[in-house]
Amino acid sequence: MTRRKFLIVDDSFTSRRLLGQILRANFSCKIIDAKEGSEGLQLMISESPDLVFLDMMMPFMNGVQVLQTMRKNTKLAMIPVIACTAVDDDSIVKKIIEMGASHYLVKPATATIVKEKVSQILSS
Repeated sequence: MTRRKFLIVDDSFTSRRLLGQILRANFSCKIIDAKEGSEGLQLMISESPDLVFLDMMMPFMNGVQVLQTMRKNTKLAMIPVIACTAVDDDSIVKKIIEMGASHYLVKPATATIVKEKVSQILSS
């Protein structure tokens, strides 16, 4: 099994830890994490992750700004993103998908949902 590299960008330590535990339990992977958007972008450039989990609500540089920056950068544009949000609002979700997110998770996400969405992305 190929070992994947996943980047979690979230200002919440608890969210990063829980998502990391779910991913490690279900996938052969290395977890990298960042506590804010600009740090996440730097890690994307240096680490070339297979998938990014991006919190939408962060101070300084939020997930929308990170996603916009990624999609304008040729090195980062093709990295799949799962947007993570605490807001279950169809209009926000639609906007995030239109901006280039591959999927979204409403926090807190269950292990089953995380596994399902990651598997869909990795198989495509």
